[in-house]
Formats: sequence, C-alpha cells, structure tokens
Amino acid sequence: MKKLLAILAAVGLTATTSSVVISCTTTVDRFGKLNFSDKQVYTSFILKMKDSGFISVSQAEKFLKISDTEIIADVLKILDKKIAEEEYKTTSSNIASTLKVKEKETTENITSNLLNDLATNKFFSEYTAKVISDKHGLVNDKQYSNDHSLNPFNLFEDDEKINYSIYYKETSENETLTRWQVLGEFGENEWNIPSIDTLNGGYNFYIIGSTDNTKVTKLTDIKNTKVLNKDTKIDEVTGPFLVAKNEQEQGFSGNEIMKYRFQSYINAKIIPDLYTQLISLAYLDSNLYSTNLTTTNYTRSFVRLNTSNKLVSSVQNSLTSETKSSNVKLIWSFKAKVSTDATSWVKSYKQALGEPNSSGNIILDENSITTLKNNFSSNSLENNTKLGTDPFLGLVGYNGIAKNNDTGIEAISGSLSISTDAQTAAKSIDRPTLLTGPRDQGFAVGDNGESEIVLVLPIYLNDIYDNSNVTLNAVNQVATLSIPSDTWVPLGDKYSPYVDDMKTFTNETDVEIIKDNNGNLYVKALADKGSFTLGNERTIKVNVENKVDTMLGVHETINKEDSAFTSGFDADQQAKVKDTDKILYSVLWARNADPKSVYQLSEAWSNSVQSSSDIKNLSATNKQLLISEIENGLVAGDTDYTTEAKEELYTKYIMDGDNVLFQGLYDELAKYIKDEDGNTSD
Repeated sequence: MKKLLAILAAVGLTATTSSVVISCTTTVDRFGKLNFSDKQVYTSFILKMKDSGFISVSQAEKFLKISDTEIIADVLKILDKKIAEEEYKTTSSNIASTLKVKEKETTENITSNLLNDLATNKFFSEYTAKVISDKHGLVNDKQYSNDHSLNPFNLFEDDEKINYSIYYKETSENETLTRWQVLGEFGENEWNIPSIDTLNGGYNFYIIGSTDNTKVTKLTDIKNTKVLNKDTKIDEVTGPFLVAKNEQEQGFSGNEIMKYRFQSYINAKIIPDLYTQLISLAYLDSNLYSTNLTTTNYTRSFVRLNTSNKLVSSVQNSLTSETKSSNVKLIWSFKAKVSTDATSWVKSYKQALGEPNSSGNIILDENSITTLKNNFSSNSLENNTKLGTDPFLGLVGYNGIAKNNDTGIEAISGSLSISTDAQTAAKSIDRPTLLTGPRDQGFAVGDNGESEIVLVLPIYLNDIYDNSNVTLNAVNQVATLSIPSDTWVPLGDKYSPYVDDMKTFTNETDVEIIKDNNGNLYVKALADKGSFTLGNERTIKVNVENKVDTMLGVHETINKEDSAFTSGFDADQQAKVKDTDKILYSVLWARNADPKSVYQLSEAWSNSVQSSSDIKNLSATNKQLLISEIENGLVAGDTDYTTEAKEELYTKYIMDGDNVLFQGLYDELAKYIKDEDGNTSD
C-alpha cells in the first residue's frame, strides 16, 4: 500500500481537484460492459474519476501511465470495497423500503465488518490449534504482533495515550479477572493464555483501557464505561475504563476478542487476502431474498429465500421437499494415539453417546455435540487431535466447511485433513453423523497409522433460517414465543390448528399487545417471562420469553414515519411503539406465504431427523457468521461467478454510476493517504 500512497502523493490528489472534463489521450470503451483484466478496469475507473471531476486531466494522465501491477491491484482493492459497500447498502435499503423499517445507520461499515468477521473466524481456528498443540496450553502471542504492540488501538478518536489490555474470566461464574499476557508484556514475568474451555465458554473477555496499564482484578473495580460504535471519544476519563461491545453486552466471546488482541496482525496479514471476494459476496447477497413488493401491511410483509441464488442452490437440493440432501458440511475429526486399540477407542465414543452396542456410524441427537465437548473437557474421551476449535460450536478437531464433489468432499473453508476414505464416506451423509470407519475401527490416517473418526454435520438453510421460536407450535395447548428485547413480533402471519381466532386475546401478563386497524396482533415482551391467551373459543396459552435472538431473520427498527405505520395503527396503538422498537420477520422457505403452509413446513422440519438442534440454537449473530463463511468459500473458487459479479457491479457502479460513488471512493483514498502506517482494517 505504501507504493499507492507514494503515487497518490505524486499526482497531488486533493479534495479541490479541478472539475474540467475533457478527453485524455488514452481511450476506452465506456459504453459497453467492461473487460475484466485489472488494467482495463483500472483504466476505466481513472477515466470515470476524471470525467466526474474528481481528478484533473493531468492527474489522470499520470495515473494512466502507471504500469506497476501491485499499485493497480491496491487501487482496485479500494474500488472493490467501496462498490461492495454501496451494493450492500442498496440491498438493505430495498428490504427496508419493502418491510417499512428504517435503513441501517450510514455509519455501519458493512464490508469492514464482513472482512473482520471472516478474518477472525480463520484466525480463531488457527490460534486454538496452537493452544491445543502445546502441552501447557501456552502460545507465544508475540509472533502475531506484526511489529506492533499486541492488543487494540485507535478504538476512539482521542485514545492515543491509552493502553488497552484484554482480561478474561476462567468461567462465567468466576468474578476474578486475569490479564491475557505473555512473558515480558507489560514489563511482567507472567504468561497467561486462556484455555480452550475459556475461549469457547461464552462472553467472558473484556477490553480495559488505562494510561498506565493499571491491573484490575474485578469488573466492579472499574467505574467508567465507553461503548464501541456509540461513543466516539473517551474525553477525560480518569482511571481504568471498560470498553463495552455494545449497549446491551459488556463482554466478548473468545472468537470476537481475537480481532482486538491481534488487531494489527489480522488487519495486515489476513484481511488483505479477502478483498478479492468482496464483489462476489455483495453480488450474491443482493438477490439472496425475494420480497412481496406490493405490501402495505406489516402482517403480510415477508421475505423468502431465492432458490435461484448461488448460496441456496449450492447448499441443498430443496427447501421444501420432505427428504433433503445437503451438499455442504461442517467437518471435525478426532484421533487416537498410535498405541491405542482402535476398536476399544471407537467403542468408548459409542458408550459416551449412548450407543454402546451399536455397529456402524452413530446418528447424533440433540445432545451429542455437548456430550463430546464435556467429555473432551474432562479428558474422559481420548482425542489426540492437534486441530483447533470452530468459531460456531466450539468443538475441537475442526477441519472446516466442505462441499460435495465428484468423488467425495472438498474444503471451501479451513483445511480438510481427514483421510480420502473418510471424505468419500462423508459425501452421502444427510444427517448429523459420527463416521466410525471400517469395522468400527476408525479411518487410518497419517504415516504412523493413527485412527480417526469423523463428525459430519450437514448444513441445511432450514436450520439456519429456522423460525420455530416464533411459530405457534403448541404442546398440550401451550406454545412458546422467544422474542428479543424491544422487539415486536406480528401474529397475523401465524397459524395454529388449535386457535379459532388469531385476532382475539385475553389474560396478558408481562407482555404488550397492540392491534393494527385490521385487527392483526403484535406482541412484545416486557419481562423475562410473560404470557397471554390466544383465541376465542378454541384457545392456547402462549408463553413469551425475552431471549437473545436465535432466529436469523429481518430484525430492524420500525419506521414510524412510514405511511404503513401512521395509517395502519390508531394514535393510541402508535404511542405504545417506541422510536427504537424493532420488528422481527422470519425468512420464508417457499413462495407460498399462507400462514398455514408456513406452519406446516416448519412443523415438518422440526420433526425431521435431518434437522440439527446445534445449528438451530446458534445465535442469530453466529448463524450470520456461518452463512458468510459458506458464501466466502463458495465464491472464492468460482472464477465464472466472480466474472459475472464483476461484470454486473463494475458496469453498474463505474460505467453507470454517479458522483455519489466517486465521492465515497475519494474519501477512501484520502483515508489511506492519512493512515500511512497501514494499520487500519480498511
């Protein structure tokens, strides 16, 4: 990037550049679709910048004489990032308009968040593998310092004199904080690295800032808090202060904290390699959902998965058929020591999983992965793996994400290290399964003749976009809705065979229920637990739990200024909706949005042996991380799709774009000039 900075300085790119628009000596066809060599795109981009008045004719000529491929590639990285950001915003805006919700804040940098998430996922598995490989669980973090201090920096505008540290609790119940540090860090002879259990144990990591590296032992010792992406300055805070993840949560997970502990390394060494996928990812996500574009009613608004989208068509054969097949799998492998009897070793796993007398592969149930994690933590099961943990479920032995190919499976994320025989066996697996190998002796792997067994978790979008927590699936006349804080869930698009009237309710306790002008109901949790009775003569009790969102849907702030809201609710009902309240829509699996049909599809999948409760129960955030990881893997190796994406989006934003894009590009270039040390994540 420094070459780019030098060239930008040489041509004098400034915000007051002349807006004279005349032809340069170099010509290019700017009216057809672009040809997609880096040089041709670069040339078109420079000419368009000149035509739009952001650089002068003489500056354009200097840029066009550049032949250094590294400089051209750096310019295109900036271009790709900005085009992807614009496309994500356009997609978000279209959905917001259809569903009558507010658009995302313009300060939210979608592509930077995406790059950070993908890079952090990759690093997490690599780092946990090093923790596992060391018999004492120690890692020399200084190998990741990248000629910069460990821990975060530049979290706020005025924190240049602040030193940040990462602290962790060994468990959620333990209130004592331990500072994450290696020998010599902070001038101390201590080496504290979080264990695998701690790294996978919840939101037990904290960022604490101070001017003098003051060590703290409990959160109660800290009197001040600053919130990321809300507070821009620390002002004149005295004493140590906590940096909270958001207004609801103070702590970070083990996966999330990696991008702060190793901020410089991840930004410099991992993120740059991901830029090439941004255009394809933005293009893929632009048509992931289809919507009913004519709705004026909150209850009848919906989005559904677009079956022609590359993600949807690549993951599975059908969203609605009774029996499905998955083409994408999460893979883990567990190993025995060479000296261990393979037959007895496999049997120990079967016994732990409640199948001591079975033969062949083990079909996993909803408790199996938790059982394995607990047994690994207590060393009750032998697992000699040197592979790290995944960033989703926290299970050791993670190989990554794989997709089916002609002979077996191939990695699209991570490093697939299982044997060829195991890869062949994994291809046909359509439900959560532990492959126990020929004659229940595992698969032979490596030169030393080790045995391994392989856990295959097929991915289905029906699990990722599971809507059961907002489905009126009654058992013994009682249904449960799980609703995040400050969120309304529409009931008019729901169905229950046990309810005769979806517009009648009584006995509400610790819930708020409003009606639109058509009588459709909307419910909001007011406490951790509440309830109401739904129906007239045939009724069910509906328990309402206020929980962290596990449903990956559209969860955005209601636009109270939209006519659908102002004309859809009377004044009394409108007053009950706060300006910051959100609405939660599930993502449908089929074109038919009839409530009974949606209910039947959800009910059938909930009872399917192919469904995975481990995927269903992931938080909405982790489900989105998993989707992004799969998408990135699918587009990274598909040159045809990348060409299609570039053809569409380069043409849309360079050939047919307007000055808004170029102003944004200009701002990006100016930021790079300012940040000469190259330590930002952009």
